[in-house]
Amino acid sequence: MQKRVVILGGAGFIGAHLCLRLLEAGHRVFCVDIRDAADSPLLRGALQHPSFRFVRHNIVSAFGIGCDEIYNMASPSMVRYNKALPVESLKTSIIGSINALDTARTEHARVLFGSSGGVYDTDRRTAVSESRDCCSTHRMLAEGKMAAEALHRAYRSEFGVDTRIARIFNTYGPGADIMDQRVVMKMIAAALQNRDIAVNGNGEQTRAFCWVEDMADGLIRLMEAPPTEQTRTLDLGNSHEVPIRTLAEKIIALTGSRSRIVHLPARPDDVPRRAPDIAAARRELDWSPRTPLVEGLRRTISYVEKELSGNKHSVMTWAEMN
Repeated sequence: MQKRVVILGGAGFIGAHLCLRLLEAGHRVFCVDIRDAADSPLLRGALQHPSFRFVRHNIVSAFGIGCDEIYNMASPSMVRYNKALPVESLKTSIIGSINALDTARTEHARVLFGSSGGVYDTDRRTAVSESRDCCSTHRMLAEGKMAAEALHRAYRSEFGVDTRIARIFNTYGPGADIMDQRVVMKMIAAALQNRDIAVNGNGEQTRAFCWVEDMADGLIRLMEAPPTEQTRTLDLGNSHEVPIRTLAEKIIALTGSRSRIVHLPARPDDVPRRAPDIAAARRELDWSPRTPLVEGLRRTISYVEKELSGNKHSVMTWAEMN
């Protein structure tokens, strides 16, 4: 059955992959973003699709679209941009979520919120609460996501809105802006240009990296899952942890780069570990990432090579950043 699906932040990285997957599945897709979809390397070919509609809109302002499902993936994508605009970041998470939830309530639609693995602290048992820098990028993202999660639970409890929360961990792959500050994209772009690759601290801090198409599959499965308590909030990501220095070494080897690894001072808000617990996703969604890191890196390197050769740099966008 064809559904009407709204994707907020749809011209961004994960959002664009969701647009394509849902179009392929035969649904009507409304891509909502403040950036033109034509700037997305993935969506240029979708603009003429009869079931695709692009809506330029900032979700901090109210909106109404007739729909059956809403994927809220809107969040500042660029670390430098986000750090300069902490108020706008919080507005997007909080006011944007209220507007999305109000639309879902009016339309009797199901809504999935793209939260972040950053809401966890180092031992994953408690949420981030304090930081030395009140306007640090990671604190603004984490606290905005936590507030938005609370709003989704409140709308479910008080108004009966069918809400899902996906805590998304590091995701990489083609379609990401090569100028943003996601660690995989930043390292690959530097390696292909034989520039130094910066690693904060000793590089032993670990992260887990999920191929973007695997992530899109997990999000769709979460949206389509029966509305049970077990599928209300789930971690999505790759549970295999990789030290940041090891990631840099892999990228240098795969690109044949002459780049050097340069160690910078450790960031005060940089946690030593961040990886999802995907046991519930395996059990409830029958989902786990399938793409090995080396294969995903090779495919991402190929994408970045093409983007660099075309000298195309897209502008800032509201998209997901984890």
